Amino acid sequence: MAYFYFVLTNVDAEPLLKEEISIRYPELRLSYSRPGFLTFKGEKPLDFRPLFARVSGECQGKFKLNDLKLSKCWVWKRDEELNIPTELAQMSDKTLYKVGETVTLVMMIGPDEFWVGNYQLKSNHFQTPGEVSSIEVKDVPSRAYYKLAEAFEAFDLPFDHQERVLELGSAPGGASLFLLEQDMIVLGVDPAEMDKRVTSNINFKHIRRPFETIIENNFKEDVDWIISDINLPPTVVLKEVYRMLTFLNPRGLVLTLKMNQSKHLEVVASVREQFRKQGFKTVELKYLPSHRQEIALIALRS
Repeated sequence: MAYFYFVLTNVDAEPLLKEEISIRYPELRLSYSRPGFLTFKGEKPLDFRPLFARVSGECQGKFKLNDLKLSKCWVWKRDEELNIPTELAQMSDKTLYKVGETVTLVMMIGPDEFWVGNYQLKSNHFQTPGEVSSIEVKDVPSRAYYKLAEAFEAFDLPFDHQERVLELGSAPGGASLFLLEQDMIVLGVDPAEMDKRVTSNINFKHIRRPFETIIENNFKEDVDWIISDINLPPTVVLKEVYRMLTFLNPRGLVLTLKMNQSKHLEVVASVREQFRKQGFKTVELKYLPSHRQEIALIALRS
């Protein structure tokens, strides 16, 4: 008996996804795919949860509109130019799922080409069809704004007013702006210029130096969070974060790890255990809607 699985991901992440599946699920074979939508075939049931996916699950197959007999579902379309049929769009808008329930997802891949998949709704899902971002698009200094906003929403991060945040590689200020909007105190470490919307905020302090030069003497008091979205290999970023954890005791970390080479998959494989050894009880990895070849690491002490 054949078993099929689907994945929705961002096009930039497809090479990483395929490499990950070849390592973690070597028994699976690529079946049918279009940019951002992939299906895989296997000979036995699997706990299929690839990291580099917005959402994944069991695939029920391909259908024409007249063959869809559903009482509730969410509907996602692969291309903005596609028009979801009115009856399906209305059903999707009316359908609600609770955490723990099985979602029926109809994926419109082309005109009268629909694929149906199922997955269990998790607490860190966005609860939108296709796991697309629910963050409002606006004028921000950089894409880091959306990545942090999505992590904040997906994990219900316990940011509190006036908490101190150390942001490594803060320029030009996308993540800093989001943090300031949450009424947090931000220490932005970066030799490059910051956006004026950030520097004009009294809760922002610019530490104009490379993050590798930060030492214990730079801090008169501890920080509550360490945030990072640095365009460097994850080995470099993690080494520096581990070093800082020898003299800082944050309650949480939000790190964007750049994964533009498949060899970095080995780093991700062991990172959960490494941070648990550092005293973080919750350590999660998630591919967010705004990600390209990267992944978010969330670590919380409680």
